[in-house]
Amino acid sequence: MAKLEVQNVSAGYHGRSVLRDMDLEYGAGIHVLLGPNGAGKTTTFRVLAGILAPFKGSVLVDGADPHIHTEIKSLIALATHRSALAPRLSVVDNLRYWARVLGLPPGHSEERIAEVLHLLGLTDLADRRIGSLSRGQNQRAGLAKAFLGQPAILLLDEPMSGLDPSTTDQLINHLRKLADEGHTVVVSTHALADAYRFADDVTVLQDGRIVGRGEPAALRTALLGTAYRLRIRGSGDIPAVLDRLGHHYEQQQQGAVIVEVPDEEAAERLVADLVSEGIGVREVVPARNPLEDVYQQLQTESTASDAT
Repeated sequence: MAKLEVQNVSAGYHGRSVLRDMDLEYGAGIHVLLGPNGAGKTTTFRVLAGILAPFKGSVLVDGADPHIHTEIKSLIALATHRSALAPRLSVVDNLRYWARVLGLPPGHSEERIAEVLHLLGLTDLADRRIGSLSRGQNQRAGLAKAFLGQPAILLLDEPMSGLDPSTTDQLINHLRKLADEGHTVVVSTHALADAYRFADDVTVLQDGRIVGRGEPAALRTALLGTAYRLRIRGSGDIPAVLDRLGHHYEQQQQGAVIVEVPDEEAAERLVADLVSEGIGVREVVPARNPLEDVYQQLQTESTASDAT
């Protein structure tokens, strides 16, 4: 297990700050970075990986700064949108090269390469040149490289992008296994349903600052309050009854309505009131998962900020 710390970090490019006053501490588990485009997720990964030096503050891996003690970088693997693999070499030859760079024992490296090729659904593409792959295939090859040395810290920038559902499920299961074994896994994603499914905690970035962190449902409460948005379907004139009961609502297609209530107790009372008013309630579900509420709010605030 490796401990990853970020202490009062500000960083960016050409003197312009992208990250501001960032403090983080990550241990074993799956940690998700969430934020709108331009929030600073990719810059965060570059700083954590020891690629982009911060203007101020420090990054520590087990107490050592990879920007100063470069040997510490061997504990970290970064997978970005583009794999940075040699385009004229095949997938398997690229992985063989990196196995040597990582110092994998010759007798073990071929076995390990076969494992990561299978994990990412690349076995049939092993002899294809990187330059001939699609963007999604190229990204999978980059993930295979990141997994090769089984590093203590994995930094994965949008790793599910371009993956089919089966490979996504396989990847999530693998990340869960690594986290349970003590690895620190940091993932950025726009796939909010996936994040809600596998995240141990979520760090929310907006305009280069951390605006929240926590378990998904608790984070939503901290940022947005305890209100619940419910999608209700049933027989009868639901809007008319909601009007009589004094509830505001949004109508959707196929007869569904969205109603916001302050808490779970209020949700139970609302369902009971609808039934007593003669509504045949067929479905009451959250309008979206907790992360979607947070993300929508961030998008709204980001748009409003850009307009001013």
